[in-house]
Amino acid sequence: MLASQNEGMEKVHEAAKALFQLTWWLQRKGPLRAGLEPLPATEVAILGYVEDHEGVGVTEVGIALNMKAPNVSAAVRALVERGLLEKVADQHDKRKALLFITELTRRNRKSIDRAVTGSLEEVLEGLSPEHRESLFASLAALSEVAERLRSHG
Repeated sequence: MLASQNEGMEKVHEAAKALFQLTWWLQRKGPLRAGLEPLPATEVAILGYVEDHEGVGVTEVGIALNMKAPNVSAAVRALVERGLLEKVADQHDKRKALLFITELTRRNRKSIDRAVTGSLEEVLEGLSPEHRESLFASLAALSEVAERLRSHG
């Protein structure tokens, strides 16, 4: 039983390692290939969350991403200065700022998506049909794992 547990842990470690390397490539090389400067991982995470939850408050972003308030505030400030996020006062509570992605962010995201998709297409064409199908078949499971990790904290 112990040998199969170790083998299972090794597979989990290899999966984590591969996902980390893929994520790093997407976050760093994707923007570069689109002619844009890569952002720190914290800022990428915040932009992604705000894109999926337009009008969210700064505090809620920190809670959802399990980040400390000063780190969220500093990253949001940097994103606002770059013109990638907009802070709008909440109409019901003027002390609270709501976050929205800007048109610049939308354009940049489209450019990065095109660059990443093109690169991935080239690489995937070099895989065997079996590996491509296996990868595509795992997408639903990977999405579920990501969602469970988000809700797990």
